[in-house]
Amino acid sequence: MAQNGKRKKSGPIQRAFVKGLSIILPAVITIAIFAWVWDILRVYVVELTIKAIDQVELFEPRAMSVEELRYVDSRYFDNPAEAQVSPEYRTFEHLHRMPRVGDLPTEYRGMTPPGQRRSVLQFILDTNALENIQSHMWKRDYDDSGRVISYNWFDYLLAAVLGLSLVVLLGFLARNFLGRRMVALLEWFVTRVPVVKSIYPHAKQLVEFFFTDNKPIEFDTVAVIEYPRRGLWSIAFVTGSGLKSVQEATGKRMVTVYVPSSPAPMTGYCMIMPAEEVIQVDVSVEEAMKFVISGGVLAPREEMVKPASGAQYALSHTINEQIRKRQTTMLRKADALKAIEKEVTGAEASVPAEEGSAPAPESETREVPAPDADKPQD
Repeated sequence: MAQNGKRKKSGPIQRAFVKGLSIILPAVITIAIFAWVWDILRVYVVELTIKAIDQVELFEPRAMSVEELRYVDSRYFDNPAEAQVSPEYRTFEHLHRMPRVGDLPTEYRGMTPPGQRRSVLQFILDTNALENIQSHMWKRDYDDSGRVISYNWFDYLLAAVLGLSLVVLLGFLARNFLGRRMVALLEWFVTRVPVVKSIYPHAKQLVEFFFTDNKPIEFDTVAVIEYPRRGLWSIAFVTGSGLKSVQEATGKRMVTVYVPSSPAPMTGYCMIMPAEEVIQVDVSVEEAMKFVISGGVLAPREEMVKPASGAQYALSHTINEQIRKRQTTMLRKADALKAIEKEVTGAEASVPAEEGSAPAPESETREVPAPDADKPQD
């Protein structure tokens, strides 16, 4: 049964939804990537910096306020009966052990737990929290044991600024002779550790690829090569001049190319091949990356072809039109083959027989010669 080749047009709501999705998805993906990067930095850099700052406890434990001493349970005092009937007995000196965070009033639970020495960050937060006791702006979240559940915004801000300052300072130190020697000595030590030495060099190459000016790998020439077989062409980046041993063995000028995978161009294949088999394309690296990531949809404008074949042809013609065109092409090929066959047959018939040659037999039967009389019969 013939099928209707016409595509069903989408409604206005569906078109509006697709258009809105195409507008909002890039922003959502960008935000998601930045959130993912920040989550990694927060866990492995910023929070570790905050913990390192908290290890330096320069300030004494904070003194409990009158409201806290009146609120805590009487069992925390040396004389619980006296503390239960006499508010004047509830002083810091009469405590025989510090109360837990959950035993404090709600507005004091975000401050440093009683009896715990404080770092610079905790001292700053406690000072500001006392001035804004009803607000949670300058407080951390602690559990009953006094461990931090989540840090304050000021912790993250100060640790981020301090971390960036240390990175800049380390970069300045690494630019002079003494700093380079120290970095080289540190890398020498790291590459001697049994497990770390198999990870650190690769991590260093990856970081240098993204963050250094003199990149070990830099794509500046876009080309196409026949890969993975003859007749199939792939986008490639020329990255080097090949290997000397390969060039001497083949006697050809070789180049190193990197063939990216789609849609993740950071994974691919590195190959050494003759330079004569590499066709350079006059497009930028960004345009080539878009082409690879989009699976060939976002082609460079100057490299786009007219919609005469391929996917564009399939979209612009109905199925019946394609079938009729294919049948016509097949009939034309059959007629052309018959014409060629007639020409070959006529040419063979017009060729004269060679001198001294026997005429061609009319049938496949032929006369068997009689045996010679001189030969003995079996």
